[in-house]
Amino acid sequence: MTTIGFTRPSKRLPDAVKEARDLGFDVMVAPSLEILPGEDSEFKRLEESIPGSIVVFCSSTAVEECQARFGNGLAGMVSGVKVVSIGPATTAKLKAAGIEPSAVPEDYSSYGLVDLLKGEASGSRIVLVRSDSGTDVLSDGLREAGADVVDVAVYRLREAGMGNGMLHMMISLKQGKIDALAFSSPMSASSFISKLEDRYGKERAAEYLHGTKIAAIGLPTSRKLEELGFKPDIVPEKTTFHDMLLAIREEFQQ
Repeated sequence: MTTIGFTRPSKRLPDAVKEARDLGFDVMVAPSLEILPGEDSEFKRLEESIPGSIVVFCSSTAVEECQARFGNGLAGMVSGVKVVSIGPATTAKLKAAGIEPSAVPEDYSSYGLVDLLKGEASGSRIVLVRSDSGTDVLSDGLREAGADVVDVAVYRLREAGMGNGMLHMMISLKQGKIDALAFSSPMSASSFISKLEDRYGKERAAEYLHGTKIAAIGLPTSRKLEELGFKPDIVPEKTTFHDMLLAIREEFQQ
């Protein structure tokens, strides 16, 4: 059985573990990030910025946090404006909230959103509803295309500490017991590698990482890993956690 290791925000771990096990993997996991609500001022800024804008929900968590704050009023807030979803999980959350997105990029990532919106960006105000740790790829790309970009952090991400799960995963990696590491965001990749280097030093950490297959959920995560010195072996065509798992399974079935 193929053993994979991954880190996810703690509230996402149970579903992610079930999904991986249902696909036949043995799983080692640890929480990487904690999700905290955004500041009150951010939600107020969101309300003020929506009229006349294109509103982009950049994650399912962004939808959840907006629902937690605005309840059933969220659908009314975005009524009459163009709503864009980054991908299937976010679309499902929007539809559950009574919101039908107008568009979804082919590539479920910041790069895909830039490609989707750059043609109508000039002169438009585009509101990005996301975390406080989003990459600059999206905002910079849309500004370069002429948009007035409003970044709204409706939730905050904080690194989780070195818990038992993280320690067990690192020891297992050192012992060669993990066949593949799956990274689902640039921040989770940099956080894990930083912790691994703190524990074992850069040289030994690199040795352990090069001894396993590395998967990246999409282009932003892939580029972060390359920046850190670890070009991923596996990048799925579609930027979803499920597609990353399928790509890992296919790699080990060859």
